[in-house]
Amino acid sequence: MKNLVLIALMSVVNILNAQNIFRDDFSTYSTNQQLSGQGVWTNNTASAGGLGACSGATCVNAKVQPVAISYSNYGSSVNSIELKNNVDGCGRAFTAFNGGTMYVSMVINISQASTTTTATDFFRVMAGSNTAVPFRLTAMSITPGFFSIGVSKGSGPVFYYSQQIAMNTNHLIVCKYVTNTGGSNDVVAMYVDPIVQLGEPATADAGFNNGTDVVGNIDRLCFRQNAGFGLPVGRAGLISVSGTWIGLKFPSLGNTLFENNETAIHVEQIKNGYLNIISNHITENNLLQIFDINGQILDTKIISLQENDNLISIKPILSSGIYILKLTNNEGLNLIKKVMTE
Repeated sequence: MKNLVLIALMSVVNILNAQNIFRDDFSTYSTNQQLSGQGVWTNNTASAGGLGACSGATCVNAKVQPVAISYSNYGSSVNSIELKNNVDGCGRAFTAFNGGTMYVSMVINISQASTTTTATDFFRVMAGSNTAVPFRLTAMSITPGFFSIGVSKGSGPVFYYSQQIAMNTNHLIVCKYVTNTGGSNDVVAMYVDPIVQLGEPATADAGFNNGTDVVGNIDRLCFRQNAGFGLPVGRAGLISVSGTWIGLKFPSLGNTLFENNETAIHVEQIKNGYLNIISNHITENNLLQIFDINGQILDTKIISLQENDNLISIKPILSSGIYILKLTNNEGLNLIKKVMTE
């Protein structure tokens, strides 16, 4: 049971690496239930990210599936979400991006896509409202068993990856958006199935600056499914938004200190700004990180642990909610603890 709890906790833990804005692998959500209403996802058109056709309690939305999805050296999860048509779109807000370079990535597995004449976008990233769209993704099928993935800036033309890729296969899609001064020179780029560990490729699979730039901070995204035709069918998962390429990756589970019961974290004084960490031996250069339930990092520091009790000063946790503590020792072993404050 302890290992199952650890797996659930790790899904909301972000390593402090290179400006990750958020990651979501859907693994903590209820399966066979609508995505809307889980985490901060919503199909309410009045809420950030919602792009559905209605905003009432009876709206129908794609579901979270207990179907695994993964991509080498990027991430893996036990859950994914449906991609389908003729249901409400579903989106979420994230910390506003206000200039520079941002990356958005996800793993998709398409089983059906529309023809060239009917294909329409199934995923949008938006700025300040649910109608201002800096860029979007489209999938179309020309050859049975294969599809093409395309990206467009705003409402401009779709630029497709030159190669068709196989259906019913996991594919990693990374989009890059670069803001530049002026009214029509922001750059959109797309990478298809990159080798993640080699870093950002020197050349994008599709890249352009055609079209008028969207005014406003980029702060939400949406899986658009509220159309009867033109949308792909399949599933998606492991969505990430970051200020850098390396920040897109999901942390691996790795080994844990739970196995040897070497260390324990006591949180009775967390609201006062202290943790009591009990260790069975002396260790140097331990990384302590504190995250909120959405995976945003709240505090990080390098600490030394003496044998027995160690009183560690942290930023006080004053708001009620669920928090994740992660302690990584100098051998790379992790201890994860979930904390609920009232």
